[in-house]
Amino acid sequence: RKYPHQNTNKMLKNYLLLTLRSINKNRLYAFLNTFGLALGIASAVFIYQYVTYEQSFDRFHHQPENLYRLQYQIYQEGKLSVNSAMAVPRIGPFMKEKLPEVTDYARAYPLFGVMENDQHQFRESRVFMADPSILRLFNFPLIHGNPDELLNAPNQIVITKEMALKYFGKTDVIGETLSFHPWLYYKTSITGVVDDLPKNTHFPFDFLVSYETLNQQSKNSDGTFESERSWDWYTFYSYVRLAEGSDATVVKAKLDQLLEQERGAYTTAGGQQDRFLLQPVTHIHLHSKLEQEIDTANMGDDRLVFFLSLIGVAILIIAWVNYINLATARSVERAKEVGIRKTMGAHRGQLIGQFFTEAFVMNLAAFMVGALLVLAGRPYLASFTEMEFGMETLTNDYFMGFAILFFIISTIVSGLYPAFVLSAFKPTQVLKGRAMGKQGGNLLRKSLVVFQFVASMALIACTMIVFQQLAHLKEAKLAFSPNQKLVLKGPMIYDDEQYISTLRSFRNEVLKIPEISSFTASSNVPGDEIIWTNEFKRHNETDDQLKPVSFVGVDHDYFDTYGVEMVAGRNFDRTFTTDTGAVILNESALWLLGYAEAQEAIGQQITMYDDPKTIVGVVTNYKLMSAKAVVPAIVFPLSTDMNRYFTFKIQTDDHARVLSAVKTQYEKFFPGNPYDHFVLEGFFKRLYANEGKVSSVFTLFTVLAIVIACLGLFGLSSFNMLQRAKEIGIRKTLGASIESLLVLLSKEYLLLILVANVIAWPVIYGMMNSWLENYASRINIGITTLLTAGIILLAISLLTIGYKTVRTALANPVEALRDE
Repeated sequence: RKYPHQNTNKMLKNYLLLTLRSINKNRLYAFLNTFGLALGIASAVFIYQYVTYEQSFDRFHHQPENLYRLQYQIYQEGKLSVNSAMAVPRIGPFMKEKLPEVTDYARAYPLFGVMENDQHQFRESRVFMADPSILRLFNFPLIHGNPDELLNAPNQIVITKEMALKYFGKTDVIGETLSFHPWLYYKTSITGVVDDLPKNTHFPFDFLVSYETLNQQSKNSDGTFESERSWDWYTFYSYVRLAEGSDATVVKAKLDQLLEQERGAYTTAGGQQDRFLLQPVTHIHLHSKLEQEIDTANMGDDRLVFFLSLIGVAILIIAWVNYINLATARSVERAKEVGIRKTMGAHRGQLIGQFFTEAFVMNLAAFMVGALLVLAGRPYLASFTEMEFGMETLTNDYFMGFAILFFIISTIVSGLYPAFVLSAFKPTQVLKGRAMGKQGGNLLRKSLVVFQFVASMALIACTMIVFQQLAHLKEAKLAFSPNQKLVLKGPMIYDDEQYISTLRSFRNEVLKIPEISSFTASSNVPGDEIIWTNEFKRHNETDDQLKPVSFVGVDHDYFDTYGVEMVAGRNFDRTFTTDTGAVILNESALWLLGYAEAQEAIGQQITMYDDPKTIVGVVTNYKLMSAKAVVPAIVFPLSTDMNRYFTFKIQTDDHARVLSAVKTQYEKFFPGNPYDHFVLEGFFKRLYANEGKVSSVFTLFTVLAIVIACLGLFGLSSFNMLQRAKEIGIRKTLGASIESLLVLLSKEYLLLILVANVIAWPVIYGMMNSWLENYASRINIGITTLLTAGIILLAISLLTIGYKTVRTALANPVEALRDE
């Protein structure tokens, strides 16, 4: 006696045996199906890891959903003039005092200079003066030190593990000392060492100096601290933690009311309004488009990440479509098999079970191959994108559950069409060769291929637009020349008179080097975030009409060295001794002061730092930062004591020779200072590093998606050629030429591509135009780009179907007509 489960086991064994026989008989089909699905799965997993990493920034902190950064905005006569990631030092304590929802706050004041101990001396820029609460708000693991004794007294410093090894060669350095110049004129004691920071943080630092140190330096005569009470000094990154369950929108509304009570007269006078927004820390990396970000070159783009997510979904769907199309392409061959099996007594349920077994086996094989591709490709993708891809994103319960669900859905979807359509063939029709005459199947297949064409077209066009925008950013009119510029970070000297004299002598010597045609000293160079900010006004205006502005200190040769165009007036001139009280503005600053024409401002006076300054020139809005950002209002005071950057305009590609000659003079005039240099062109281009990385990722996955789509297209062309083989044989017998047959066999695909273009173009335009709005300087999407993408798609498609098309057109008609 046989029990039901024995019959079931036997049936499953039979299904599996037939599946393996079918795969062995059609190895090419099995390879294409398995490889297409595996490649689709691996690509989707890689995109998932990339997107997950981009969305993971600052989510490792305790209760990250309750952490916010204070975003500072200033409106001038209703127009946004400042939109900064930095805020004023008073706002954090004010919110903690006035709002019960605010449980803690922290501030970080950025510094740059030379850090040194007895053995080493290096320039450092990732230095912040910070409240002790910074280590409570952010989860940066402490590996040495007492958490209750960090940054709570003057002259304390916390460093990272990497810096401990760099300066001391070990990590346990509690009690060791470091000196920082020029801001700290005394030694600081190391009280803590934190582990190296993860890359997915918007707040990368190497050193944290106690905020109390800054308080001691900004102490007023009345005993108060400017770094605690100021509402105007907006060079502080300020953070707050809200109580669990607090609504940031409600807190923002309360804050607005409190600020109106506290500072109402100031915020509305002179047409100026100050605003503080609560920006979720977890949104900073992808969503922040602010001035004065901590790590400008490492900011992400939420829309590009969204587009990549769509690519991942499109690749998976294309892979499914491929399975269906390839199964359909084989349906002519398998139709007789179905007819014979039905004639021999097989019922439809058994055939459905057989086809679903095949789908299960093919999907299982594809998942296994896809997993191997992921494991093998992870190191290359990490190197390619310069990101950290941990296995934890692929081994957590959420991903594993999703993978199992996806496998089940994939098996059902990919097996659905062949299981129910092929199993429905009637034996009498099949054995007479009439199984494939239904238009419904043709319409479905064509619809699926149109979808593939639309997806491929969109991917090609979007990749082209990303590349064009990146090229535009790199080649946009910057109104200055970054080429042939070497930059040296200047020395740390405290005696201004001695420094000015030494700098003059150094300048004279380096200009004797034949390859150097110009030299300038400045507080900033293009690509360097401007931190020096304050307020200014027309000299005859009242103090309530002060306006925010950025400052870049320059010498007489700055604009000539960088080739910046003078719109009106003149450059600084050494023959004008009065230029020590002069300034040059850019066009944005001109607008902020209310001048309609540049010439109107020449000879007029402004007040900054309570001192009158005369406007002697106006320069064009050159891109001191990248072409992605709007050019801020900038005042250029004549500052002959600038020591942050030295720029050399050179006339050779032999950088090593010039640097060697400059180093000799630098060590002669500024002994004991570290020699640190960079090429300006590369320094400036780093601002576009993220766009370049994303465009490379776009290209990689676009190519993979097109490869997968081509497999499906190959399947459809195979099906069509098999279905029309007798028709072609008859046409050839009646004298049709090879050329006419090629046109006949290809025009169907030309029509499908035309339909795909009509569908894809508006979608592409809408998506990419929305993304381009992120940029102050952007390209316009032209018809040429869309046409080019269509031509590329057409060429790829014709190449894909060409093999089968040509082979069918050249085939001996006798072979096709033999069955007749």
